Amino acid sequence: MKKLLLLLPALVLLLLPYSCTEDRIGSSLSATKVEVVGDSSFVVSGYTVKNADVPARTITQLLGVIQAANYGELHSTFVSQMMPAADIDTGGVTVNEIDSCFFIFNIPEGGFTGDSVTPMRASVYKLNKQLPGDITSSFEPEEYFSKDDLLGAASYTGMQYRDSSGLHRNIKVEVDRSVAQEMFRKFKTDPQIFRDPKDFAQYFPGIYVHSSFGSGRIMNILGTEFVVYYRKIFPLDEERDTTWNEYMSYLGATEEILSNNNLHLDISENVKNMVAAGDAIIQTPAAYEVRLKLPVQEILDKYKNNSDALTVFNSVSLEIPVEELENENNIDPPQYLLLVPTAKKSEFLSKTNVPDNETSFYAQYDSQNKRYVFSEMRDYFIKILEEKDGKADEEDSEFTLTPIDVVTDEDDEDSGSIYNSWYFYMMYGYYPQSSSSDAAVVDVKPAVERPSIVKLNLEDVKIRLYYSRMSVNN
Repeated sequence: MKKLLLLLPALVLLLLPYSCTEDRIGSSLSATKVEVVGDSSFVVSGYTVKNADVPARTITQLLGVIQAANYGELHSTFVSQMMPAADIDTGGVTVNEIDSCFFIFNIPEGGFTGDSVTPMRASVYKLNKQLPGDITSSFEPEEYFSKDDLLGAASYTGMQYRDSSGLHRNIKVEVDRSVAQEMFRKFKTDPQIFRDPKDFAQYFPGIYVHSSFGSGRIMNILGTEFVVYYRKIFPLDEERDTTWNEYMSYLGATEEILSNNNLHLDISENVKNMVAAGDAIIQTPAAYEVRLKLPVQEILDKYKNNSDALTVFNSVSLEIPVEELENENNIDPPQYLLLVPTAKKSEFLSKTNVPDNETSFYAQYDSQNKRYVFSEMRDYFIKILEEKDGKADEEDSEFTLTPIDVVTDEDDEDSGSIYNSWYFYMMYGYYPQSSSSDAAVVDVKPAVERPSIVKLNLEDVKIRLYYSRMSVNN
């Protein structure tokens, strides 16, 4: 049996029309007959559970306030350590040549949810205390900063001006130049702390950013940096000097340092009532996920009871149709969902992981057909057949369906998320870069990049088993 399960002839992968009963298609070739059996008569059940506290595993920072009737009211602020540049330009520069400095928050095109023109105001504070290593979305920052440590504030909209690259829009918050001057002096006297982010955090713990005015929009910030403008003075001869106007990033938010979205979501009464009535709701960030009971043993029994020495297990897929909930701010369903055994969910999301289609699976939202499809679940069942003789434990059938953000990287080693890494920053400075559509998945994280909500139609879920049998014609 074990050897046969591992043999998957290409010809049995020809997909067949789906059915709620068994489908059989036979063909004759050299006195043999291949019969492919499809069964979609299985029932899936599930219910909604709270997912109110998620770990800080994202470089995307959320800022703002948004309300919607079929969603609720979301407030998001963020805290972040800052990665120092390994070297600060001091050639021909003194503290007096530092002209101005800004915190710049880079936003991709369309990187917001809500009203694009509503004026809002961002305030930036310096932290006065080290951030905890176990920080999560429920973090309260009040004990980590003082209102006397305001670095700067600026008004902004969702249509803020583009940066010099033309690739991003940004919020630009001017800071008193004394902040950059103090950092310049520190580099001159103790440059070593700029070469280790942990040492630098002891000197500069980080920043706290919140919307101090306005509501109706959540911004997606994909890059935060502290930029300093200065002059370089070089002598031309004994009587004349030349001056160059320059700028550089002293600090940037990168993957290696700690950054956290502090989320406060008051779920609307409409959504709470749906959950109380038994509806399956998934909502982000840090709101609801769904527990599923999959008919794992029933599927295994159906296969075992109808198989013989010439039977091959082909595939299992799970299709979940959904209902989009209308709201005034066009809050969409989550872009990705992770399906993972409930017992392994916390461990999976606490560290860098990629779904392996054996014990974890993910699906992208199909907006045209309004569904999520997990199409590669075969290896999960094969493992139980091989390692447990087809006898599933209770926890083998208990899954969690949770929203995730998918992290990708370019195939080209000189592209992709490396631009947000410590090593690239130390060599070249900060440059936020988003991955292309051809990038490979390198990690999945709890979904905190934007608000989302969807209702799962569990009564219409289809889980489909396909296996093939070969027989010899007499």
